[in-house]
Amino acid sequence: MKLISNRRSRWASVVLALCFLAQPYSAVALQNAQAELAWEQIRPGLLYARQDIPIEGYATVHRLHWLRLSLTQPDLHLGLTPQACAGLRMTALDRTPIVASLNASFFTKEFFTRGHTVSQGTLWAGNYRTLEGPLLACTADRQCEVLHQAPVRVAPQWSHAAAGMHSLVQSGVPRTAADDAQCGTFCTTAHPRSAIGLDARRQTMVWVAAEGRQQSVTGMPLAELAMHMAMNGVADAINFDGGGSTALHVDAVARTSRPDNEPQARPVANAWTVSTQPDVDWAAVCKPQ
Repeated sequence: MKLISNRRSRWASVVLALCFLAQPYSAVALQNAQAELAWEQIRPGLLYARQDIPIEGYATVHRLHWLRLSLTQPDLHLGLTPQACAGLRMTALDRTPIVASLNASFFTKEFFTRGHTVSQGTLWAGNYRTLEGPLLACTADRQCEVLHQAPVRVAPQWSHAAAGMHSLVQSGVPRTAADDAQCGTFCTTAHPRSAIGLDARRQTMVWVAAEGRQQSVTGMPLAELAMHMAMNGVADAINFDGGGSTALHVDAVARTSRPDNEPQARPVANAWTVSTQPDVDWAAVCKPQ
């Protein structure tokens, strides 16, 4: 497996300090402060990295799992599980041709999703609060966009779309601790997190999963996660469902560990997937286990 490393500069630490002080900083400065990541090539166009970030004064760390998908790689296909799979556990996606998966939408106990949701060109029924959060949408030919304000109606060209809660990075600038303070404990508490972003050229999609609620691993406030994404070249990003739902699987292996208080995988409404074939037998995937 090929490893690709980036060296972290002292400037990255300066940028981190500015973020927590909620001082102005530029998108250019953040992108020049690349974090130290050792990338493992899963296959051409798909890279994975695990990052442990020490927490000064504590024995715990922040643990981030990164996945970088080239949207121009012709043999990798992006998808969102269909509504027929609502309530699945992420382990159900550990099968060919799926090579990676990340939990997606916020949802109710009946697995209705928050915000517009589209899978394989089909709009989900029962969506609620469709105008309140940002949205990630992609066409069948992997033209993806982050919409920080959801539209009233879905676009007919969308093949896959899912909404999150709260924008993390907008035009290269991450949210700040002051932004988090305005939205309360949901944003300021160090929860496990799931997020997706795009680079400025819309040719690379970045998935990030932050572990947490473990004795040795602490989650992240939204502003801290946003800063790390901006430092790694993400231009626009949104926050998806986190907490006990957070799960990133690569090559049929759960790369994220479970929270100590919830060791079993949680059923989720849906998940983003990367597969090596354009069509997935969702009937087989959704079959009760």
